[in-house]
Amino acid sequence: MKTWLFGLLWLGCWVPLQAVEQVLLFNYQQKPPYIVDEAHRQGLYFDLAERLNASLPAYHFVVREIPRKRLDYLLSRDQMHGLVVGVSPDWFADAARHRWTQAFIDDANLLVSRSAGEVSRLSASSLDGHRLGLVSGHRYPELKAVLRHGLVRREDAASEAANLERLMRGWIDATVVGVRTMEFHVQHQPELRQQLFIAEPPLYRYRRHLLVPDGYAGLLPELNRVIAQLEQDPVWQTRLAHYRE
Repeated sequence: MKTWLFGLLWLGCWVPLQAVEQVLLFNYQQKPPYIVDEAHRQGLYFDLAERLNASLPAYHFVVREIPRKRLDYLLSRDQMHGLVVGVSPDWFADAARHRWTQAFIDDANLLVSRSAGEVSRLSASSLDGHRLGLVSGHRYPELKAVLRHGLVRREDAASEAANLERLMRGWIDATVVGVRTMEFHVQHQPELRQQLFIAEPPLYRYRRHLLVPDGYAGLLPELNRVIAQLEQDPVWQTRLAHYRE
């Protein structure tokens, strides 16, 4: 009798766990505040996964890193087993092939140079003849015309943080940094306010979405429902404020 009851209890616990479907949120931009500490699951992408998990208990959303080249390869062959988090359709030549959620956050790209020195305080119109640090594999629609002319030398690095370091060492003359990422770095390194010059207006304003491959089309309405509620979600708003304090 006890064995029979134990079996029923075990089955009752096992069935709901098996019913939860894991959904990977692939990310190719390893930068704060979106990814702050991957080992400790800190950053806005992890916070977004947590809000999705809280609102959609039939799924378990997990953030995973993926190189941009690998991402493009899988998308081109319809082999993407998961969603892509924090992206804009402008960054994908085949954007029309995919589904996109509502935007969950606004962002912008800033042109950053040194505030003093022989080469400093650059603008988009004064980049000719200079070294521009960008992130390898990333598309910059706002710089397409500038780079096409060949008068600006593109020098790639692995991240925006690496480019900021190269800028301060004088190895490049300017770089492009997301406004939320710049805010995060300045928050933790206040001296950057005096050392760096940020050209106005921003190079490019955009919104971040989730890219939804065809195999996950059924999730789109539920994803949009949760994203639409984020503006009034106190937990999400607290996390946004945390990274800007």
